[in-house]
Amino acid sequence: MPRRRQDVLKGFSGRFIADLDRLERTRNYLWPGSTALALEAWIRYEDSPARRFWLNEIPVDDCGCCPHPVEQRQLLGFVARALPRKSARELRKRLDELDALY
Repeated sequence: MPRRRQDVLKGFSGRFIADLDRLERTRNYLWPGSTALALEAWIRYEDSPARRFWLNEIPVDDCGCCPHPVEQRQLLGFVARALPRKSARELRKRLDELDALY
């Protein structure tokens, strides 16, 4: 049964999805789906009014149950540097759009 594409990856090209899948399977700091989870965490952070509670990149209440959004953004930066040029451009474009909101 084919894997379902996650909502945060809608709008990306098939080439990007294939390159991302290959990258997540070959890097020891990634696993299948980790980039989508990081992107989802960053989108939730960007849309949240609770951003003001994050001071100096340290959460006010660090319960450990939620991914740290700044660490997730750094992971997305690592992924963008590791992807092939065209796929990296697609990811950077989406990240630039999100970063412009902040």
